Amino acid sequence: MELFDKPQAAIPTRRDLKPLPLLAMGGLISALLVLNGLLFRTYGITMTSPSMEAARQLGLPYVIAEIGTIIYALRRGLDVREVWKQLPRNLRVCAIIFLAFFWVGSAFYSKVTPLAIAQNIIFLIHPLFAIAVYHSVSCVSAQGLRAFAVAVSGGLLIFCGMTASAFLNHPPLSTMPDNMIIWQFIIPGFISVRLFGAFCGAIFCFLLAQLLFDEERGRRGYLPYLWVTLCAAMTLWSGTRNAVLGIAVAMTILLLVYRLRPANMTSFALLILCAATAFLLATILVPYGDPTFMLIASHDSATAESISGGRASYWSALWSAYKSVPIFGAGPFASYWILPAGEQIHVQPHNIILQFLLSWGLLATVASVAMLPYATWRAHLAALRHRNVLPFLAMLDCLLVMSMFDGMAHFAQPLMLMMICFGVIFGSTKSGQTDTAQ
Repeated sequence: MELFDKPQAAIPTRRDLKPLPLLAMGGLISALLVLNGLLFRTYGITMTSPSMEAARQLGLPYVIAEIGTIIYALRRGLDVREVWKQLPRNLRVCAIIFLAFFWVGSAFYSKVTPLAIAQNIIFLIHPLFAIAVYHSVSCVSAQGLRAFAVAVSGGLLIFCGMTASAFLNHPPLSTMPDNMIIWQFIIPGFISVRLFGAFCGAIFCFLLAQLLFDEERGRRGYLPYLWVTLCAAMTLWSGTRNAVLGIAVAMTILLLVYRLRPANMTSFALLILCAATAFLLATILVPYGDPTFMLIASHDSATAESISGGRASYWSALWSAYKSVPIFGAGPFASYWILPAGEQIHVQPHNIILQFLLSWGLLATVASVAMLPYATWRAHLAALRHRNVLPFLAMLDCLLVMSMFDGMAHFAQPLMLMMICFGVIFGSTKSGQTDTAQ
């Protein structure tokens, strides 16, 4: 079940060149993770350099990597016009409506017009990147999946060392404002520990699904259990409840819809041991007793406000603000300036629907909300015939669930992961075969 309704042979490709291997994509994710950590190190809420802070907010290293991938695909036969012709008519209509209106709020209503326009331009690059990945991938083999998992896990292991170094080698507190460091903001390359936890949660879904998929095919190795434990520990250590929810939903879908489960009781017992080990490590390594890094802190109570991390009142305030610019929105980053004095201030609304409404307005949001569920539905249908893409589907589902509570559709890094998932899943359908894993 392809995303496109017309025969795929109409899309030109270069048969003399191998498809972009999954190893390269996994290596790209890891390289960008480390590069961002080196470029954007800070012990404050923002970078000391305004230009570096703007680059961090826009995710420029990820954007540059996506542009490079697009150029690579174009040089090897990608014809975007042909891809456009292959899209179903309903998607083309929605895309035209979106392109007609999404920029208006940034151009005429935003108080940070250059930044908002830049963010909108960058947003257009992401689907082009997905098309480039789609063009470069013709099938997904079990070997390729394992290569992707190893590459990403290796990057996470390096990043663990970078994170530990950032916490252990911090500047003297006497040199910091108010003689304190807000630890949740010092994860190298990440704007907050929650975004770090969301990244780890998405990768965890891939690694766990890959482990189960390999065992389903009769292949067992013990190293994947170590990678799963590492990623689970980092997710729990971040205290990101949003990531735990995303993992729970994604893996439930795999279990109930696709029947992907532990191969036997030994596998189940090993996964329980991994979870226990990860929880123990995350608990022991809470930095300096900071409750921000705990899934359930002592001051939490069973109220909507505490459970949502303050989002309930924040969303209510943003909804009221959105009603002042309902048709065209006020551009990306509007949540940073549109609320009255005294309200919570964040660069994004922590909810994909509110983000689209506030950034683009009603018309463009209706178009985008029509396209995203349609593509997601077709991706799930594709996975029924091409079971080898289940690890990417798990990562995609986790990211989509988390986008309801955080900026997965705002920041370049999680958007890049989403586009890789869509590109790989639909790219695997081009062969016309079912379940090509070996």
